Amino acid sequence: MPPTHDDRSVPTAQDLRSAVATGLTLAGQAPRVASTCAASSHGDVDDSLAAFNTFSTLLATEGIRAALYSVLRKSDYRFIGIFRFRNGKATSTVHVDRMDLNDLQAATVDEAATYCTLVRDGKAPFVTADATLDPRTALHEARDVVRAYAGIPIVARDGEFIGTLCHYDLEPRSPEQLDLSLLLRVATALGQSGQVPPYPGAGSCTG
Repeated sequence: MPPTHDDRSVPTAQDLRSAVATGLTLAGQAPRVASTCAASSHGDVDDSLAAFNTFSTLLATEGIRAALYSVLRKSDYRFIGIFRFRNGKATSTVHVDRMDLNDLQAATVDEAATYCTLVRDGKAPFVTADATLDPRTALHEARDVVRAYAGIPIVARDGEFIGTLCHYDLEPRSPEQLDLSLLLRVATALGQSGQVPPYPGAGSCTG
């Protein structure tokens, strides 16, 4: 297993905007000219901050799953989750399915079967609007099942890679309707707070 400490930095807003634009373009969709759903007005910034405050309150009072559900409800994606890696496998440490809130766990899969590995190995956000049209996922095991994905690294204060925060869906989705500022705030807060659950059954597992 590769070392998890590599002093990578927390992704920037521009990193995520670029990933969105790339994901749209490679899936044959033209990004909006003005901004790929970045907070572009005072009202957008206020909305993002209010949503983050809601997330933070729920994280403190009801736990991480309720907090992430509040983030999921700001989008039209079906799933939100946090994925971690162990011994060549990846699985969710938090999983929310808006169509089945009783489903608490995503399947454990080989690393090669999740786009989260692209986030980890690329040390950067990875976004695809429709994996079946995206040449980067042409040979990926998940492309015919998980059509839409938007993931960013969760990084600890000391640069340790913890896992990925991701939206995904079985249908194509436009990542331009995601609140990118909110996602970056959430990923940064989780990485710096040490509140990301470990890989299931792994105790204090990292990465």
